[in-house]
Amino acid sequence: MEHVSLYRRFRPNTFDGVIGQNHITRTLINQIKLGNVGHAYLFTGTRGTGKTSCAKIFARAVNCLTPVNGSPCGKCEVCKALENQNNIDILEIDAASNNGVEEIRTLRENVYYRPTLGRYKVYIVDEVHMLTTSAFNALLKTLEEPPAHVVFILATTEVHKIPQTILSRCLRFDFRLVEEEELVALLKKIFDELNVKYEETALHRIAISGEGSVRDTLSVADMCMSYCGDNITTEGVLEILGATDFSELDTLCGAILDADCSAALSQLDKLLKKGRTTVYKDLAHYFSDLIAVKNVPGYKPGTMSESELELVKERTHHSNYRISRLMDIMTDLENKIRFSTQPRIMLEAAVVRGCELVTELNLEGLTNRVSELEEKLKAIYAGGVPVSPTRPPVREAAEAPAPAKPAKPEPSVDVSSLLSQVGTEEEGKQIFDDEPVSVDYSAAEIWSRVTQKLHDRREMSLYMAARGLKENAIRLEGRDFIITTNEQATLELFGRENNHNLLKQLVSEDVGKECNVVFRVPEARAAVSEEERLTLNRLFDGSIVFKGNS
Repeated sequence: MEHVSLYRRFRPNTFDGVIGQNHITRTLINQIKLGNVGHAYLFTGTRGTGKTSCAKIFARAVNCLTPVNGSPCGKCEVCKALENQNNIDILEIDAASNNGVEEIRTLRENVYYRPTLGRYKVYIVDEVHMLTTSAFNALLKTLEEPPAHVVFILATTEVHKIPQTILSRCLRFDFRLVEEEELVALLKKIFDELNVKYEETALHRIAISGEGSVRDTLSVADMCMSYCGDNITTEGVLEILGATDFSELDTLCGAILDADCSAALSQLDKLLKKGRTTVYKDLAHYFSDLIAVKNVPGYKPGTMSESELELVKERTHHSNYRISRLMDIMTDLENKIRFSTQPRIMLEAAVVRGCELVTELNLEGLTNRVSELEEKLKAIYAGGVPVSPTRPPVREAAEAPAPAKPAKPEPSVDVSSLLSQVGTEEEGKQIFDDEPVSVDYSAAEIWSRVTQKLHDRREMSLYMAARGLKENAIRLEGRDFIITTNEQATLELFGRENNHNLLKQLVSEDVGKECNVVFRVPEARAAVSEEERLTLNRLFDGSIVFKGNS
């Protein structure tokens, strides 16, 4: 007996057998029931989602004498006659091989002949985007005003290549990718009918490999039946697909997540030597499942057992950012690797990049590094560890120690800042006090909004200068909005008449009353206090020399 592939053997004959396209089948069924059949339809979508099947069902249904729920009955004389491939009322045209203007002119001449059996003569033009520009132009008038007994059904996977003049003359139906669960249900129905045993996880593997296409899914199932016989196992499906076993994949993903580059590359080498050709796809699916398990309570991927799910849950302590970046890396790799002559090298580079996300020279890499630093600082503060310079032991003094002062926390001193001032500044020179004092948060909030308005007005020089001011440099006293800074360039920029007037206007608008914008230089203090002298002498064993009275 001649073998017939599964996708041909189980092609649906009624709309009830079409899965995943309810939004289309329901519309077509209602049109048939109400007798509102259009003259031109456009079916578009990914390969294997049911475009041609729906076109054939619709072509028979509009001619059926007694349609059943909008589908052809298959019993009347018209249905039986239309099942014959040689009938001349349903004409299937392959536009890929009949794409010239002469073929379309022949079609235009033949449309005026009435159907021999039913009410309509249906033209199904497959891969219509392959028609030439001249052929499309020749079809325009006929497509817009065909004879009453003619229906055109155009099918394509690349709708963007069809001229707008054609699109505007058709009722457009977009076929969607079919969900994994619907594909699994279809596989169960087919295998049950064929008396083939199967494992649940094996069906999910087959459905995932189909990527939403019914035809691709059934083609993979056909290969699995040839390899496994009457018992479809997960191991057999993995062998057919060249996919990775979960335990091996989990080891690889764990190494990547833990930034263990050596272990990740070693595991990757083992998988590639076993001929696992879809590692990059498997990695992308793993990270996708991981982020779903981490964020969706009770979620369980169909390809995982309970024990495997527990292993995945152990990885959920990693951040959403890290997991999502790994998903991005692997999906980008899938697009690049198909055109590469060195797929292994690209895969190894992607794995290394996934392990070392902090080294990425882009915004994501910097964000990741900042996030890690923040986590470390939180851990330090939570553990009560003070952040201060390491202090060397103090040399024992010859004289008796000074009386101990009352216990109080010793202030953390910015040594590098003080050293830049002690022993190098001119004698008697004073420095400005940058230590934060009381902060007027209402004034700081006003200044934040004013800064944003400067950005919106494209006053970029003012915006950058305003953004550089600290919170303790802004104060509101009555009607005076005081800006304190020792930056000469900032004072000169703000002090220009037009800039000063603009700042005054923006501050007044935000406060709701007329305000003056006042600029001040910080109050000066002695270069180094007595307490700071003692601290510096203790840090450097009395080797610091102070000039003058400072």
